[in-house]
Amino acid sequence: MADYAAGGSAPPDQGVKCQALSTDTTIRVAPMERFCGGWSTEHFNDKLRLPDGSNAGQGMVVQLEGMARECLVIALSPYHKYELGKTYAIHFGANGNMQTVLRRHVNYNEAVDVSIPSRVCAENTWVHYWIILQNGKLSAGVGKVPGKHVIGVLDDSMYNMLRSGV
Repeated sequence: MADYAAGGSAPPDQGVKCQALSTDTTIRVAPMERFCGGWSTEHFNDKLRLPDGSNAGQGMVVQLEGMARECLVIALSPYHKYELGKTYAIHFGANGNMQTVLRRHVNYNEAVDVSIPSRVCAENTWVHYWIILQNGKLSAGVGKVPGKHVIGVLDDSMYNMLRSGV
């Protein structure tokens, strides 16, 4: 897989598996309620996953458009649910649309994360976002081109080297 975080692309003769929804498909997800602990299975859509036979260890690129007053959250999980220690959460426009947070909870009390000041949500306009997970580095940004207009990077390469499987 090309190094998308550095602005690379796949060679034209190399097929890259992808999962794409039809143009103009909208998936509306219920807001997350803080009092119930956050993630529930309704926040994970079976149409939003890697294609069968894909290896997430080779990296992944996610592109989406979102509209939110604040805190559009995307979770990258190896399962169809939030898995403590294995799920990355990308919070675009967290804390009142004042920052973006890239995070992986290690346990209930600790997390590996980075917070970057940014105002990236729009309540009345669709905004293009992208996420790249490759070689233990989680990158997030805005725009239609992955690797450009980077908001921030979470270096979790030690976890990536030590984990087994997914």
